[in-house]
Order: sequence, then structure tokens, then C-alpha cells
Amino acid sequence: MKAIFTKRSLIIAGLAVAAMALLAICAAFLLPSIVRRGPLSAQRVSLAKQDDWQAFGGTWQYADGVMQNNSDERGAKLMSGPTYWSNYSIEADVLLLGQYGDAGLIIRSTDEEEGVDAYHGYMAGLRDLDNTLILGRADYGWREYAAKLVTPRVYAQQWYHVKFLAYGCDLAVSATAPDGQTTSVAVEDPGCLTEGRFGFKSYNTGAEWRNVEIRKATRQDLVAMTGGVAPAIATPDALPMGAAPGSYDHYFEPIQRDLLAHHTDVNAQPISSLRLLSPDVPASVTVHGVVTLTSPVLFVQDSTGGLAITDSHPHAPLQIGDEVEAKGDAELHDFSSRLRNANVRLLWSHTPVPPVAVTAAQAATGAFDAQYVEIQGRLEHKDEAPGHTLVLTLDEASQSFLAIVSEAGQEQRLRALKEKSLLRLRGICVVDSNYTHDLTSFALLLPSFNDLEVVEGPPWWSAGHIVAMVIGLLLLALAGLSCYVLIERWRMQAVLEERGRLAHEMHDTLAQSFAGLGFQLEAIREDANEGSNIVPQLDVARLMVRNSHEEARRSIAMLRPENLESVGLLRAMENCAHRMVNGTSSITVRVSSEGNERAIPLRISDTLMRIGQEAIANAVRHAHPAHLGISLNYLKSAVELAVEDDGNGFSLTGELPGFGISGMHKRADSIGATLTIQSAPGAGTRFCVRAPTPPSLVRAFWIRMQKYWKRRSDGR
Repeated sequence: MKAIFTKRSLIIAGLAVAAMALLAICAAFLLPSIVRRGPLSAQRVSLAKQDDWQAFGGTWQYADGVMQNNSDERGAKLMSGPTYWSNYSIEADVLLLGQYGDAGLIIRSTDEEEGVDAYHGYMAGLRDLDNTLILGRADYGWREYAAKLVTPRVYAQQWYHVKFLAYGCDLAVSATAPDGQTTSVAVEDPGCLTEGRFGFKSYNTGAEWRNVEIRKATRQDLVAMTGGVAPAIATPDALPMGAAPGSYDHYFEPIQRDLLAHHTDVNAQPISSLRLLSPDVPASVTVHGVVTLTSPVLFVQDSTGGLAITDSHPHAPLQIGDEVEAKGDAELHDFSSRLRNANVRLLWSHTPVPPVAVTAAQAATGAFDAQYVEIQGRLEHKDEAPGHTLVLTLDEASQSFLAIVSEAGQEQRLRALKEKSLLRLRGICVVDSNYTHDLTSFALLLPSFNDLEVVEGPPWWSAGHIVAMVIGLLLLALAGLSCYVLIERWRMQAVLEERGRLAHEMHDTLAQSFAGLGFQLEAIREDANEGSNIVPQLDVARLMVRNSHEEARRSIAMLRPENLESVGLLRAMENCAHRMVNGTSSITVRVSSEGNERAIPLRISDTLMRIGQEAIANAVRHAHPAHLGISLNYLKSAVELAVEDDGNGFSLTGELPGFGISGMHKRADSIGATLTIQSAPGAGTRFCVRAPTPPSLVRAFWIRMQKYWKRRSDGR
């Protein structure tokens, strides 16, 4: 009944495991197909969890519910979401920071890379260059399907609500201005991209996004956006939708207006020439440069150098990559110049300047102060500063420096930064003590966390890993030693059980046969006539049978010792001695113990027991002593058993008599013990065996190996 129940339980458990595995496989294959058409419900997209977003270019920062790309880089993208979504819509508030560019939303995107239109997907957004709402497709190149004039127009520094929807091969986009007027456009792309993730994109201008929502799209949602009008077949448009053919004035109107407004001062000086001014008298100067950093201080750079602008008064919000004209009072510092009370005027939106690759030793000279550089260094430690600022201490070729970056929304990436990792950083090199705090020779001001790249992780051979490896090896060695002790214990238990079985068989056969033979000889002796020649022979035979019976009983007693774990080694030795001297009243047995008594491993105690039994048997059979002493001494890392008598003794010179002593030596070697024999004719005999105990088992193993190789070298 028990076997049937066990088999039934195994079958039920197997079926349950198979059902769970089948359910997991079905979920893995069916769940994407269930949600591939879009999110299961409308949801607000979190911008604060920047770990869920992947940047491709740009300078992305999050603050107060707004995601900002503070860079004029062409084609900067920030992506999120699964790649298998198909029918869905995304909407957000979008604000353009600068002019002559566009910004908006991406859907159904795959294979993103850094670069202009380096992805497969659709983009829709606002472009202030020609005042249009645009919709197009990128396949590592741009195909513009629609560009519709926005009413009243596209203004920088104003929020527009943009909604972008994809259902099947139909695409629709709408933009609502601050005054409530909505501009919308829809197209049908016959060879459409069917699925992909979503994100943000800006081109040649910085931008901001907020209040991002994403939801599953239906046919009703498409009809609501298009007003029931079938979308037009997508074809690249040469002119904005709504503009009359040949009407280029409206298209170029922003450029013409800014050409008149952004005339430049021909007296502008190169930034490096400011070093030639008098250090005592501030001079009013004009410089042209490209913005490399906007916060915490405005930095600009031209082909000759860089400078910091404090107390600036920009005419419009500036972005990284903007070309500006700055007029102010020049101040000389140790390695660079500064402008104070400067009026900053935007000239053009520009492609950001590339960083100059330098070493930490070169940056420490101050030659690259206030310039945009790229440096590699190994992270020593990281600290949090006020204002959600992260301060990294790095080292490169024994040259230490600091890197300062905003950590807002980057908690997970911050935790992922491991000490001793090799980092590549891009930022503004400064030697000002306000940033270095006189701890290092220079510091880097990083525009964003995306300007920090992990080149390689920390080396494996760190102090923590070495300690963990040593602990692991120790635990492994301890586990191996425990397994070894357990196996030896099982083996010894099996040996003892086999000895008990042999003792029972010998008792039931050999010993009983001797007893029966003795009874028969005794009966024959009683029936024999006194004076017969057979009587002496019968007496001799009876004596031989009696002696053989005693030897058989002694052998059985040695094969079947008491339970050493329950009575202890010393008590077992005492019982064995009393059995062997039973009937010999002339021998007295004394036992003693020294040291702190503790448990002895079964294998060691059994071997000591066998050696002690052989010593007692030799004393009883051959030495004819009057006193027999047994002592057990517990040492710090060993146990010592001694058996001594005051019998005849023997000479230790030459070959030792019998096989008993040779067997005692072999038993001692098996546990790494040392056997010492002291004896002389007429002076008694002392057997002393010292066996190591845990934690000296390793030492015992080493002693056994030494003896083994010594025997090998001796040819034995």
C-alpha cells in the first residue's frame, strides 16, 4: 500500500511539474502576442526612472517632471518600451529650446544607433524652421511624408501638446498650441513598419518633454483623430502642406528674420588672446564661441580655447552647441580667462564641439582649462554631494582627479558603478579650487550622466574577491574534510559490524566446538581406567582444548569490543583487560587518565583499542606480570595511550619477535600515530601510542604521506 501511494504521488508531482512547464512556455510565447498591439491600458510614462531609457546622443537630464535634451546635436534620441508593440499612441507636451530645428516623438522604432536618422521608425513633431507639423519615416535616412503649417505658428520656449498614433499602416499626428488651436495630419504607409518601441527625438535644437502618456490604439481612436477622413497615401512632400506652389518666402522667413537680427561684431577677439590683456585692469571684450556647458556655470569655447562666463545675461535660453556672442569684463585667472557681467546673444544653433582626447597628466597642467575634453580614469570611490550631485574620484597613471555630474533619476546607474571600473568621461576641464577643493589638480564638469561610459568593469582580483575566494576555499576544504570524516565513520561502522558478525559466527561455531570437544574428552577421561596409558594423553588433549578455547574467547572478545562511543576508550580497555586476566588472580589491573576528557573520532579510538588489546594480550601470554597499567592522556592536539607491565620484558635489539608488534606499527601508521616501545629483559615493557586528533588531521595526513614515500624510497 505504501509503494502504491508513493508511485501515485510521484505521478501526480510529475504531472504538476509538466503542467507548470507547459504554462510557462505558453506564457513566454503567447504573452508577447497578446500585448504586441500595444499596452494593456493607458499609462503615464515615468521620466524619473532614467534607467528605463536608452540615450543615443544628446545631453539628457531630468528635473521636476521634465526630460530635457540640452544639446543642439543633430538627431539625438532617447528610447524606451518593448520592440514588439504595434498599435499604440504616445502623447506629450513638447517645447523647443532653440531655433532652426525640430523635436517630437518616435514610434515603432528598432535598430537605433547614434547619428542623424540612424534608426528604423516613424517620427512626428514640430519644426520652427518652416513653422510646420512634420511626419516622416527614418530608415537610416529621412523620408518626409507630411509637413503641415501650424496655426498660428511654432514658437520656441512654448509648450505644445503632441499626439502621435499608429494603427495598422495608418499614422496620425496632432499638435495643440497654447491658445488651443490644433493642427493634425494623417498618412497611410503601404509598406509600413509594423512594430517597435517609442521615444523622443530632437534635431539641431534642444527640447523638453513632460506629461508623457502611452495607450493602446484602436480604429475608433484613429477615426477620432482624422475626423473619419481616409488618410492620404504617404509621399515625400517638397513643400509644407498648405503652402502655395512657389511660395518659398514663408519657408525662409525665419532665416531671413534672424539674419537681420543676428549680425556679428567684427571686433570679436579670439579667446586665447585674452591672456595678453593686463591682469590689473579689467577690459571690456567681445568673444564668439560655442556653448559647451550651461550649468552650473556657462562655458563657451572657440578654436583657440575656452572660458567661463559668470553673471551672464543671455537674451534667450542657451543650449549646448549654440554659437553665441558674449560682451563683458575679462578677468585673468591662473590658466584661463573669465567674463563677468556679460551680455550673451545667440547667433546660431550649431553642432556641439567634439571633445579633445587628453590624459589626466595633460589636463593637470592647466593647458586645457575651461575646454571640453575626454579623459579615461579608474574609479576609486564615489560620494553624494548636495543638490543631487555625484562626485567621483578617479585615478589615471597615478594622477587623481574629480568628476562632478548630476545624479537626478540615475539611482540604479549610480549603484551599478563599481569601484576600480575604467570610465571614459566627457566634460569641461576646470582647475578652479571651487570645484577641486584643493584635493586634486583638476576636475571635470559633466553635462549629463550620459557623458560617462564604463569601458571595463573592476578587475576580478580585488581584495574583496580574494577574501571571498579564500573563505570559499576554506568552506570547501571544511566540507571536504567533513565528508571525509563522515565516510571514514561509515567505513569504520561497517568494519565494526562485520567484526561483530564474525565474532558471532566464531562463537556459534569454533568456540562451541571447543566446548563440545572438551566435554567429550572429559567424558572419555572419566570412563578410562586409572593407570591406563591413554590417561596422560587425554589430560594433555584436555589442556590443549582448554587453552584453545581461551584463545578463541580472547579472539572473539577482541573482534567484538564494547561500543566505544557509549563507554569510552579507557573503560573499554579496562573491561578488555579484566576479561583477559580473568582466572589469573596474580595480575592486578590499574587504569588512569590525565587531561581534559573529550570525544575521540571512532576510527582513532578503534585503532587505539586494537593496539591496546594486542599489548595487553602480549603481556598476559608472554610476560607473566604481577601488575598491568593502562593510562590515557588527553593532550592539546593528540591523545596518548600507554600499556605497561612489570613482567619478563624482552630485548629491543634485532628483529622484534612475532607478528603482533608489526601489526601494531601498521595500525599506528594508518592513523598517523607514533608507537614507542620501551622494554628490557626482566625490566617489564611499556607500549605508548600517540595519535593526533582534530584539528591535527591535516598533520596526520602529512605524516602518513611522509611515511608512505619513505617506504617507497626504501623499496618496501
